[in-house]
Amino acid sequence: MIDWRRLETRYAKLEWKQRLGNLASTLARAATAASNPRTAASVPDLLREGMWVIEWGRADTPLNVLIELAPMQKELGLLKRAWEQNNQAVRPLLAFRSRVMSDQVLKLLGLVQSPVQAPEVTRP
Repeated sequence: MIDWRRLETRYAKLEWKQRLGNLASTLARAATAASNPRTAASVPDLLREGMWVIEWGRADTPLNVLIELAPMQKELGLLKRAWEQNNQAVRPLLAFRSRVMSDQVLKLLGLVQSPVQAPEVTRP
């Protein structure tokens, strides 16, 4: 059983960027765990941890970052509920969305660049 108060105390000592780095890691672990039957039991706790990390960071996280995190928090809750219904079809979706959200958090931190888009070609 996870001691959420202890975890909150640990996260409270971190700067917002460090918390977001941990969030990205938690989401990546959820993606990996969802794809492996031996680690699948940890998925609900990882999703809950992601939700809590977002919640705990509201005091010092910049508003523009919170605006990006709020929909993630909601989606994590929805994915957690879908996972708990033990629907096998949810596994690949959860793994995919968790990985995408992890990448989004890394982009918010400036640790990953957005893919380079080809310039538009104008025709004469």
